[in-house]
Amino acid sequence: MKASFLLNKSMIEKYVINQNYYIILIYKAFYLPEFRNVNESVIKIFNKIIKNHC
Repeated sequence: MKASFLLNKSMIEKYVINQNYYIILIYKAFYLPEFRNVNESVIKIFNKIIKNHC
């Protein structure tokens, strides 16, 4: 999750300039997902943040 966040944080950086945001990503399951699935989920979350911010 950390790697996916760092890869995609540029998506939301221009929308949150000079604002304080706390983003907490919590993974709760009994199996370890593939990076592709985690990355897709993080992108969806960031798109929701962008949509709600504009």
